[in-house]
Amino acid sequence: MAKVGRNQPCPCGSGKKYKQCCLAADEVAARAASDPQRRDPPPAMPVRVPRWMADVLAEDEELDQRLTKMSNDTVDLITDGELDEAERMCQRLLDEFPELPDGHIRLGQLFRARGEPKRAAQHLRLAAAACRALSPNPDMPSSLDAEADGLDPRT
Repeated sequence: MAKVGRNQPCPCGSGKKYKQCCLAADEVAARAASDPQRRDPPPAMPVRVPRWMADVLAEDEELDQRLTKMSNDTVDLITDGELDEAERMCQRLLDEFPELPDGHIRLGQLFRARGEPKRAAQHLRLAAAACRALSPNPDMPSSLDAEADGLDPRT
C-alpha cells in the first residue's frame, strides 16, 4: 500500500486532510502492531454450551461454576499479559472439559495475543469442530471458522 502524505486527502473519503482525519489512529495501530506488549488483548468470545452439557452443568452447580471461573480467569490472564499462566489454564480447561470448545477458544485468544495467528487459527478450528460435534446449531462453528479464516486464510 502506498504511503499517504500528511497533507493529502484522507483515503477514508472524508474529504479532510489525512493529518486531520485518520493519521493519529493509523499511527496508534502501527505502534500496536509493531509492539506485542502494547497490542490490545483480544475480545473475549462467548462460549455457548450445548444443550446436553447445559443440563449436566445445571444439575452440578459446582461444575458449572468451576468451568465459568476457569474460562473467565483465562481471559483475565490474557488481558493482563500473563500469557504463560493463561496457557496453563487453557490446558486445564482442555483436561477437565475436553468435550467443550472453551479450552481451544481460549488458546485461540492466547495465540492471537502472542502474535501467532496460525496457531490461533488452528485452535479456533478445533473449537469449531467441537461445537459441531456437540450441537446441530451452525452459528458458533461458523463464527469460529470465520475468525480462524481471518487469522489464517485457507488456501
